Amino acid sequence: MAPILNEPNDDLSAVAHREFLAEMLPRDFGRQLYQCVFIVGDNCSHHLQEHEEDLAVVQALMVKLRTLNQSAKLRLKTDLRPVIRPETRWSSTFMMLHRYFQLLEHLDADDEDIADLLPSPACNRRLRSLLNELESVESVSKALQGSDADLLDVREWFDGLIALKPQYADYLGPRANIVHSPDFESGCVRVLRGKGARLTRAERFRKKRRLMQQEQQYELLRSIPPTSNIVERFFSVARTTFGHERNSLQPITLEQILFLRQNESRHA
Repeated sequence: MAPILNEPNDDLSAVAHREFLAEMLPRDFGRQLYQCVFIVGDNCSHHLQEHEEDLAVVQALMVKLRTLNQSAKLRLKTDLRPVIRPETRWSSTFMMLHRYFQLLEHLDADDEDIADLLPSPACNRRLRSLLNELESVESVSKALQGSDADLLDVREWFDGLIALKPQYADYLGPRANIVHSPDFESGCVRVLRGKGARLTRAERFRKKRRLMQQEQQYELLRSIPPTSNIVERFFSVARTTFGHERNSLQPITLEQILFLRQNESRHA
């Protein structure tokens, strides 16, 4: 999750983060902790390492296109604006590449200011292949933020990504190291597929223990929420806004700023 606690003497344990959120959410946003669901974000820079040289070329071009002269030239041809990316975000990498290919037809290869920055045809082929891959990742990321997805849906989406790129199994596989209770989750998925009679012994044990604690049968499995990264991104923006830029903001002003930033796509 975003490093909301970032002072030198802060306790950065999971318990400390939970206590901080449990106090801050009701106070500043009128929300309870149980309303938030987190996902452990994959290391974007690690998985894009083989494409980093090509992405750096696009990033340099986008930075150049944001300068005053180049921006003025673009405005004569299109309303689209250049997009740059933070290195740790899948979505921003996708948005940058998507915007690059939208702008490509409007770029003048004879313009001396950008001629040396334009990617080569071979680089464009690699980038287009990467964009197709990131489109699948982005679609799953958006789907995870829906309110009607269950564990079976998420498992099928993750399996689709693993089929696309087997390296994802290290993080998205049913028995990846970051999965808190793999037997319980696999048992839920098996039941949602209508194969409850085929539960393994470990899955039955995990499922039985949960049933005893919750005093319920399998009817509420679809209410178990999948994880989402929208909250992590929101608090990352909140930390930057409140911690780095405007320390003296009133809670209502901070709420309005974050609301507008979070929903900026609706105001475009």
